[in-house]
Amino acid sequence: MPPFRSLLVVDAEKFSHHPDAHLPDLHLEIREALDQACGLSGLGREWAAAHFQQSTGDGVLAVLPLDAMVPLIGEFGDRLQDVLEAAAPKLRARDLRLRLRVALHVGMVDDQTPVTAGISTATINVCRLLDSTPLRDALKQSDPGVTFAAVAVSSEAFEMFVSGGYTSLKPSRLTPVQVTVKQYDRPAYLYVPKPSRAQAPEDGRPSGDPEPTPPAPAPGGQTFSNMQFNGDGSQNVIGNQIGGSFRQERS
Repeated sequence: MPPFRSLLVVDAEKFSHHPDAHLPDLHLEIREALDQACGLSGLGREWAAAHFQQSTGDGVLAVLPLDAMVPLIGEFGDRLQDVLEAAAPKLRARDLRLRLRVALHVGMVDDQTPVTAGISTATINVCRLLDSTPLRDALKQSDPGVTFAAVAVSSEAFEMFVSGGYTSLKPSRLTPVQVTVKQYDRPAYLYVPKPSRAQAPEDGRPSGDPEPTPPAPAPGGQTFSNMQFNGDGSQNVIGNQIGGSFRQERS
């Protein structure tokens, strides 16, 4: 039977919006941020010794010892926010941006067998959690210059470690959400280390709202108001407004 492990998966918001030539460098920045955040959270040794760390292109999936979940929930999110915030000016100078979504879960997963390591229901579930709307919205609806990380914790990890009193993060600091992705439909808990609100554009509309559609012109390019037409052979126009061009055709 596979051992019970902690699962961590991250991905970068709008990773593919960068030019193709910049993607390898951006992935290295993700790994550097994870290395630093783990070290600052007391997970440096566990992170370096992890048997399973897999690149997902725009992120990383890792399997860690079960007790690593305590600092992953307790300190890791805050330290990741700090690291990304500190790196932001340097990245902007290179025309790069990096904000990370994080999902945390616990479950049975083999992290050592060649070829099949990491293949498990727990791995599928943590990836569903990462792809959830509440987690995506946590970054999408925040200020990109303030909030650099958002964390989703599975209900299993929450009950075992947060409700159990093993983490420094109190239950009241996590927001319960419902996650529905494909067949995955379960409660989860959202933690944003540095919350903020997305800035509204100058016109006052919420970000992402389409421009208002102007009224369609009248057919033929003509508008008439308070008009009266008299006569048969010739036409007299009586009124006070004519918009567009007026043309009379005789048969």
